[in-house]
Amino acid sequence: MTHEAFAVLLALLVAMAQPSLGMVFTNQFQQWYPQYGFIFEEILHTNCTVQYAKYLTGYQNQSDIDWFGGGGTISVLTQPVTLCILNGTSDYVKSIMASAQVLLGVMPTILALIGPSTEELALLTVVARRPLLALLLALGCPSVYLSRAFEYRDPDGLLQDRKDRLRQWRPFPAAQWTISFCEYALAIMAVVNTALLDWDLGIKTICSFLSDTVIAPTIWGLLAVAIHIVGTITLRLRVRREYGPRDAGEGTTFTDWLWRTPDRLKEICRWEFIPSVAQGSIRVKTFPETKTFIFLAWFLSPGIICHIIFGTILMSSLTFIGPKDAFGVVGRYMLSVLACRIILMYEIAGLREGYIQAQREDGQVFQVGEAKSQVRSRY
Repeated sequence: MTHEAFAVLLALLVAMAQPSLGMVFTNQFQQWYPQYGFIFEEILHTNCTVQYAKYLTGYQNQSDIDWFGGGGTISVLTQPVTLCILNGTSDYVKSIMASAQVLLGVMPTILALIGPSTEELALLTVVARRPLLALLLALGCPSVYLSRAFEYRDPDGLLQDRKDRLRQWRPFPAAQWTISFCEYALAIMAVVNTALLDWDLGIKTICSFLSDTVIAPTIWGLLAVAIHIVGTITLRLRVRREYGPRDAGEGTTFTDWLWRTPDRLKEICRWEFIPSVAQGSIRVKTFPETKTFIFLAWFLSPGIICHIIFGTILMSSLTFIGPKDAFGVVGRYMLSVLACRIILMYEIAGLREGYIQAQREDGQVFQVGEAKSQVRSRY
């Protein structure tokens, strides 16, 4: 994604976030993070009543923009109130808030290091046939792992065996439903936690460069979902799951894909609530690289980089939050990402178990680290 395209996309998202006729939602400056919230509340209702009253009207009068004070078209309402509160805040509190901005600024990079990659999450949809769980994990993880630029892992390599790995226990039917319930419950809790964090940051802080909207953190999280969707499409161009001889003749054209929609929906309904480790033998079919695949694979790397840069700028621009509150925000985001990561790694391990089992059933000689070119040619 080029810088121009990223800027256009961001502008469109911001434009959609603003109601028509110059009116905006005025639910900022009403709730604060606890560390210094009592200070800002007192200053707001003591020194900034005029600016706050004008903010509550929700009318964006372009003639009121304080250009020399750093205001602009996307901060016409919030800039006067923010400036007034900061003018009444001590330099000591401002310096402490700056440390919170540093912590929040490095958070997107930290989350990207522990977050899922596009290939791993795509396997959950394309091979495990669990798109609903994959969507929940993408919503719960506002981050995407960044590997080396323009490098895409071989789909077969994602399912290769590892030396001395722990064999996965295949649960009996009652345990399968219990495991699946726990996965969805944990994923939903991660999504709710992330959504509450995004909303709290939107209404309890002010983003310096998107100050008139409360959904800037939500935009950051949804952009990660968009990247994962592109990653799923990219992986589907190289690999898919097979269920028997009837799949041998399917091609990769859009017509073939559309024609198989009823069968694909049946497969999804069959496997959505069954953990990968309980799905038995898993066979996949790989396709040669195409120009579309290369374009999308190369699109992912700059897209992830832009997402991290956007998150860094966004989080480091949040004001009215102290380091104690920032630690809580970072910790809660990390809990959501780690919970989703644990679920995903359990599912990937189950896929690997089923993939190896299918190779053994088909009479393949298995050696750790050996390429599976013979498996690719068989299907």
